[in-house]
Amino acid sequence: MRRVEVIAMVYKSVDYTKMILEQLIGLQGSEHFEVSYMIIANDANQSVLEYLKNSKAKFSVYNDPTPKDFYLNRVYRAWNYGGFSSTADLICFVNSDMVFSDNWLLNLLKYDIDKYIPCSRLVESGKMLSGKYALSMNFGRHPKEIDMSKFNEYSNVISENRKEDGGLFMPCVFDKNAFTQSGGFPEGNVFLESNELVFGYPNDRPVYMSGDKYFFDKLKEQYGLDHITVFDSVVYHIQEGEKDAS
Repeated sequence: MRRVEVIAMVYKSVDYTKMILEQLIGLQGSEHFEVSYMIIANDANQSVLEYLKNSKAKFSVYNDPTPKDFYLNRVYRAWNYGGFSSTADLICFVNSDMVFSDNWLLNLLKYDIDKYIPCSRLVESGKMLSGKYALSMNFGRHPKEIDMSKFNEYSNVISENRKEDGGLFMPCVFDKNAFTQSGGFPEGNVFLESNELVFGYPNDRPVYMSGDKYFFDKLKEQYGLDHITVFDSVVYHIQEGEKDAS
């Protein structure tokens, strides 16, 4: 049996913390996988910390060494903290503004993690344009507005037992050893400066490559891992995120 840890990050919204925690607590494993979760409190405010403590949640506090750095750089550092500190065999990263259909995780785990980086197919709220394989359908743009019944109906309709190459980057499952030995995510997006790659600059110049794509390409080069989208692992992406949440 392999141990899988699902890792989410929160920092300022009790509503988002409550929503993601309630979902992760209820995750079920299988005869092949033992499933646990970890909440990363990424320089979280006092309200979020109090909620996590009162909920008796499994969480870990990450204090960024450069707390005034551009927010996306701090996000990637917190993901790396979660991945490196996990003691599981496999790690699965999810965003706090996500809602999960039945069996989304077990359907990702159907694929050989020694060959693939399996990622869920997203249904997105339409706040922003959707990426490859994602669908736009608004089931709510705040945790208090989510229509779970309609989302579950829709996910059942679109669910397909197949995979496709590429796609979006989260939720995603990594082998823990491959994640750590590769060095983890870069600390931010990737920019070009004098034809050299530069990491972690704020988005005041064109992005050459997202940090996610850079990392996935690196894992392909180092370990031969193919990035795939799993069409029966359906996840709703609110597309608000805590940065925009009131």
